Amino acid sequence: MPKRHIDKRRTGRLLSLFLTLALVLGLSVTVYASDPLTNYMPDWPQMTDITPEAACLMDAENGAILYSLNRDDKHYPASITKILTCLLTIENCQMSDVVTMGEEALSVAIDGNSNINPVLGEQFTVEQCLYMLMLKSANDVAVQLAIQVAGSVSAFSDMMNARAAAIGCTGTHFNNPNGLPDENHYTTANDMALIMRECLQNETFRQIIATEYYVVGPTNMKDESREFTNHNCLILPDNDAYYPDCIGGKTGYTDAAERTLVAAAERDGRTLICVTMFCPDSSDFYDMQSLFEYGFNNFTLHTVDENDGATATTGSYTMPNGVEDHLSTAEMGTTEDGRTYINYMYNDKIRVGEGFVTTLATPEPTEEPTPSPTETVTEKPTKAPAKETQEENASAGTDASPTASPAQRSLADSLASLSTKGTAALLGAALCLVIIIVTGILLIVDARREKERQRRAAEKRRKRMAELKKARENADGPEE
Repeated sequence: MPKRHIDKRRTGRLLSLFLTLALVLGLSVTVYASDPLTNYMPDWPQMTDITPEAACLMDAENGAILYSLNRDDKHYPASITKILTCLLTIENCQMSDVVTMGEEALSVAIDGNSNINPVLGEQFTVEQCLYMLMLKSANDVAVQLAIQVAGSVSAFSDMMNARAAAIGCTGTHFNNPNGLPDENHYTTANDMALIMRECLQNETFRQIIATEYYVVGPTNMKDESREFTNHNCLILPDNDAYYPDCIGGKTGYTDAAERTLVAAAERDGRTLICVTMFCPDSSDFYDMQSLFEYGFNNFTLHTVDENDGATATTGSYTMPNGVEDHLSTAEMGTTEDGRTYINYMYNDKIRVGEGFVTTLATPEPTEEPTPSPTETVTEKPTKAPAKETQEENASAGTDASPTASPAQRSLADSLASLSTKGTAALLGAALCLVIIIVTGILLIVDARREKERQRRAAEKRRKRMAELKKARENADGPEE
């Protein structure tokens, strides 16, 4: 069960102070994934503060993490749950299959929940249900789709958890198909990015999340049509939050989860995925725009295609622009087809790509030609190693020759010891001064950044509150 954390940004700033002091002191520090890691990596582009408490920006090509803010903290997902519900339905149903609304689905079609106000026995196609699921964020439709696919909500939840684990999720447990509050229904920003990466491989899913408006015509129980507008303002050209590169996504809101958002954007052949969680207001749309711009403008995708005769390596990694070092690899295991799966890492701390190593067939050995009787094979003489003629003195910097008297050697040792102690004292004083200066600077910068963040947030709300009123009514009104 996720727990609400108190003042995580302050904790992050204190962590940065600790890391800096540890670096100055030469201490070995382990940075865990839940930290706002990327902003404190050497040579990593700096991202400005954002409002959500957790976020993850991922390259869809290779799963590289471009921005991380508490990405492994567990939170309630609300309706971003439905992206996996949508994918599993697409994979297990035909679009023309008929879905009949039952009592269990109607039990969640109540005031305060986002629903389509269905009638018991009303019928829709799977295609219509998927659009109502993703545009209207219909909780009742999610329940009926789960029953359609798996026979029950609990069986469908098992399917969701199995698929999430197969994708690589480690902090996720789903207990329903719609994301309504449940203590055993939680996930992380990183896991939701992995799930979205999997979903984007399905073209039908892409088409649905990119749809701005959808109309469901009369049914067997109702004569009027239903019209739905996508809650994801990033794809609506008439909305102030419109982001032209966005190819779709899913919003979510409950009182327990606050606002959640997952979306993808494409530019120049690159696709980025962004997830934000536990956001108090609709600034998440604008923070996501900033995160996408940060990713597109500050990182470069590198393709790997190498062949050394014995092995062939393919894959890719995404690095900050102009940065060539800091790259390392970590072997993960063997795939079903016999290839070795590797992770490309930045400073051995954060994943920036993936690769696959294939062992090539070994060529048949060829026999060496036998020299003819007239050929003479000669070997070059081996030069004998030079013999050591002088031993190094054990005291560094002291040239005490074998002919020096014991008194001379004792005097030299004393002078060397005094010199070492004096140097250590000077280094210690300098180190203390550096720590004091760095601590003061960080505290001042921290205070200024917090004040500026508050000022910008207040100004943003004042300027955009009027324009966002309609969007907030759509997203923050009923629980999705």
